[in-house]
Amino acid sequence: VIIDPNTDTDIEPDETVQLTVSNGTGYTVGTPNSATGTIENDDVQTTTGSNSANIVIPSGGPANPYPSDITISGALGTITSVVVNITGLSHIYPDDIDMLLVGPTGARVLLMSDAGDEGELTNVNLTFDQNAGSILPDTTQIVAGTYRPSNFGPISDTFPTPAPAGPYGNNLDTAFDGTTANGNWSLYVFDDIIPDAGSIAGGWALTIQTV
Repeated sequence: VIIDPNTDTDIEPDETVQLTVSNGTGYTVGTPNSATGTIENDDVQTTTGSNSANIVIPSGGPANPYPSDITISGALGTITSVVVNITGLSHIYPDDIDMLLVGPTGARVLLMSDAGDEGELTNVNLTFDQNAGSILPDTTQIVAGTYRPSNFGPISDTFPTPAPAGPYGNNLDTAFDGTTANGNWSLYVFDDIIPDAGSIAGGWALTIQTV
C-alpha cells in the first residue's frame, strides 16, 4: 500500500498514518494487524528571537549582563542554519573582545576573538553567518557587514564561569545543525585586556532555520 501525501508549504509537525487490516469473510487477520508510517514535514521554518538590552563591555572582564540570553520556543524540527546579529557594537580597542554563543544543547561557537586590532568601533552592526563570503579582518578596521565566525587569538581562549569551558568551535553549521532550536541561547562577551572598554548598545538577535 503506497501512501502519497500532498506537498504543501505549511510548517507543521510530523504526522502519522496508520493502516489496519480487519477480519473479513473467509479470512482471519494475524498479528500484527496494523502498520504505522510517519509523514515527515519537509518545509523550512524561520524562527527569530532578540534581546535589545544594552551589553556593557568593561575595561577587562566579563560584560554586564554575562551572559545575555534569548529564549526560543515553537521551532519545529532541527536546525539547518543559525545567524547572529550584533547591533551597535562600540569599543576603543576591538582586539580585546571575545564573544561566545552557546545553544540550548551546550553547543558553542566563538563568534569573534582578537579581531580588528586597534581600529575603534562606534555603533557598528555585525552579522555572523556561516555562508558569509569573508571573516572579520585581523589587523585592519572592522566595518559593518556579514562575516563568518573569526578567531585570531590563541586556541586556548577562556571565558569565566558560568560560560562553558572550551574547546570552542568556529563553525555555526557544524556546531548547531541537527540540534534543537528551542531553549535558552546565551551570548558571553568578555574583554580580555585592560584598559579599553565598549558596549553593544542594541543587544543581539538570532535568526534560526529548522526543517
